[in-house]
Amino acid sequence: MACTANIIPVVLDSNGVTIDLGRTVRLATTHQRRALLAMYDTCAIPGCTISSRHCQPHHIHWWTNLGPTNLVNLIPICSKHHHNVHEDGWHLHLAPNRALTITYPNGTTQTTGHHTQRTAA
Repeated sequence: MACTANIIPVVLDSNGVTIDLGRTVRLATTHQRRALLAMYDTCAIPGCTISSRHCQPHHIHWWTNLGPTNLVNLIPICSKHHHNVHEDGWHLHLAPNRALTITYPNGTTQTTGHHTQRTAA
């Protein structure tokens, strides 16, 4: 019975709000977007100055390739860089410490190093 059950684990934040949704939904929720805003000042791509408020949540492991809609799989990227990833062949890897490695189509890589938390206002 357990093998055929449709049990989907859900991760809640300290207020009981669902943060990790696995494959139950494709688009990031309002709470996930707020969490990304709290973690990032700007687009996650190094050197980009576009405010994270104007970015789109991007699945590191694409939804179409069975990537989950969980915070560990989401980063904010601006429209320009979103197109670079989906249309120009950029490959992204997010480490557990949220360090981002970009592999460009020519094989070169760039790593952001450890992601630092958003600066206090």
